[in-house]
Amino acid sequence: MNGTRLRCLIGALFALILAGCAATRPAPVQNEPIPGEPAQGAARPGKPAKPAQKPAETAPGGAEAPIVWAWPLPGTIPATYSPLSKGLDFEPRSVLPVRAAADGVVSYVGNSIKSYGEMVVIKHGPSYLSVYANNSKVLVKEGENVRRGQKIAETGGRDSARWHFEIRHQGKPVDPAALLPRKTR
Repeated sequence: MNGTRLRCLIGALFALILAGCAATRPAPVQNEPIPGEPAQGAARPGKPAKPAQKPAETAPGGAEAPIVWAWPLPGTIPATYSPLSKGLDFEPRSVLPVRAAADGVVSYVGNSIKSYGEMVVIKHGPSYLSVYANNSKVLVKEGENVRRGQKIAETGGRDSARWHFEIRHQGKPVDPAALLPRKTR
C-alpha cells in the first residue's frame, strides 16, 4: 500500500472517530438542559446531585457562547499550521504537562489511530473539538468535565513522537494559532 493511500485511510478513520465524538451528547457546557433530561444540578436516578453552577453567558441572539482558548503546552512556538498536518506539532525536550485548551467535556480517550498514539479529544460546546495526540500519560476519562488550564495528560519527552494538537470546528480542522492567544518569543 503506498503512502498516499495509507494517509487517506488514516484520515478517514480519524474523521469517523471525531464524528462519533461530536455526535455524543455530553453534559451541556452552557448549562442549558437537554430536552428530556433533568436540569443540571438535579439528581439523576442512581447519581448524587451536582452542585449548581453559575450559568454561562450567551452571545446576543442566543448564539453559542464564545470560547476562551489557552495554549495546551508551555514553551516554544511550534511549526506553523498546514492542512496536511491538520494542527500544530510540538517537539518537547522533556516531559511537559498537557493542559485543556478550553472548558469542555472529554469525549474520547484512546489509541485507535496509530499515528496519534494516546489521544484525548475534548468537546467544547456544539461546534468545537480539541485533539491532544501522542501523550505518554493520560489523566482524564471520557465524560469528565474539564476546565481551561487543567492538566489532562503528559507529553513523552525527548525520545517520543512529536506531540500534536488540533482544533476542529464542525469537524473540520482549523488553524489553532488563529484562536489561541498571541504567543511571544
